[in-house]
Amino acid sequence: MSASGQTAASGPFPAESASHAAADAARALREALRKADVEAAQGLRWLAPRPPGERDLLSDLAAAEGLTPAIQRLSRFWQRAEVRLERVRGITPCEAEVYERLQLPGESLPIVTLVRRDNESSRWRVVCTNEAYDERFVLWIAVTAEAVDDVRWTRAFVERHGPHGELVMDGADGVLGHPDHGWLVHVRGPFLPATWPEVLPGEGGRVIELATALSPDPADRRAQLDWMLKGARVFLEELDGQGAFVPAHDKLVLAQALAAAADGTLTASQELRFWARIEEGDGYLFTSGLRQLGLPEVEAPKELLGSPDATARLLRWLGGTLLESPTVPSFGTELVLDDESVLLVAGRRGPRRGRSYGRWGAMGLVRTDPAFDRGSRTRMRVPDAVTER
Repeated sequence: MSASGQTAASGPFPAESASHAAADAARALREALRKADVEAAQGLRWLAPRPPGERDLLSDLAAAEGLTPAIQRLSRFWQRAEVRLERVRGITPCEAEVYERLQLPGESLPIVTLVRRDNESSRWRVVCTNEAYDERFVLWIAVTAEAVDDVRWTRAFVERHGPHGELVMDGADGVLGHPDHGWLVHVRGPFLPATWPEVLPGEGGRVIELATALSPDPADRRAQLDWMLKGARVFLEELDGQGAFVPAHDKLVLAQALAAAADGTLTASQELRFWARIEEGDGYLFTSGLRQLGLPEVEAPKELLGSPDATARLLRWLGGTLLESPTVPSFGTELVLDDESVLLVAGRRGPRRGRSYGRWGAMGLVRTDPAFDRGSRTRMRVPDAVTER
C-alpha cells in the first residue's frame, strides 16, 4: 500500500486551491476561538440546521449556554492546543473534511473538521469538529485471566517476535510500546464490559482493550497494525483468550484468524474477511474496515448487478484487489464484466447520513452509460467466477 494510494483515493477536488481554502477555514475558526472573538467565529460557522451527526462541542455548548459563554470556555482550551494539518479530503466541490493532529501536553488526538460552502465561489464555513474515530484502532480480547503480568507478557513477546515490544501495567491500565518506532498502545483491563458483544465468545468473562492512534501514512500504518496484532496474539495465548472483537465494525476475529494475520499467512480473500465486512444501508452495499489500512472503502447500489449477492461478490473481489495492489485504481477506471461494465467513481461522504468514510473516502461503482466512450481509459477485467449467476 504505497503512498500513491493517498492521491488516488482522495475526493473529487478539481483544484489544489480549494483544499487550501478548506483548511484555512478550519484554522481561522480556531484562531477566532483562541481570541474569544465571537463575531469572527460566528462569521466562520455553517449556521444552517444540522443533523445529530454534524454536532460538535461548540454547537452543543452554544445551544445550552449561548454562543458567547461557549466561545469563552473553548478559548482557554484552544490557547493550550497545537494543531498540525495532515490531509484534506474533498467530498464534493462544496464539501470537504480537514484531517489534523491535535497536540496537548501528554496527548495526541486525530481530529476532523467538516467544512461546507453554498457554491464554488462562496466562502468555506465550518460545520463541526470532532475526533476522527476512524483514525483510532480499538481491539477487545476476551480472556479468562483476572490480571496481566507485564513482566511475563514482555518476556513472551520477546521470545516470539524479538525486542520490539514492552508492556508496562499500573493496575488495570498500561502501555505497550515499540522501542524503535515509538508506537504506543493503551492497554486496559481485564475488565467486565457493561454489555458483552453478542458475537464475542466467552460471555461472563473479562476483556482486554487495546487502543492506538493510527499513523497517517498507509505503509507505516500497516506495519503498526501488524505489530499490534502480534501483541494481541500474545495476550490471547498468555491470558487464555477465546477471541477478539473490533467495536468500530462490530466484527468478531477468531483466535486462529488473528494468529494467521500476525504471522502474515492470510490470502487476499482471507485478509479482506479479517479486516472488513460487507454491510447494507440506504439501498447500498459497502465495505466497512478497509479504511483501517489506509484504503478507500468500496460501495455500490445493491442491485448494481441485478442481485445483492452478485454485487457483494464484486465488492469482495475489488476489496481483495485493493489489498494486493501496490496502488489504488483511479476514478474513471472501467471494470469489464462479461457483457457489461461499471465505472469507479468517488463515493459518498459516508455510509449513512451524518457519517463519514474517513480520510480515505470510498470508491463507488456505477453502471457505464451505453453512450460511454471508452477512449484511453484504464480497464480492469473482472474474473468470470466473480459474477456468475
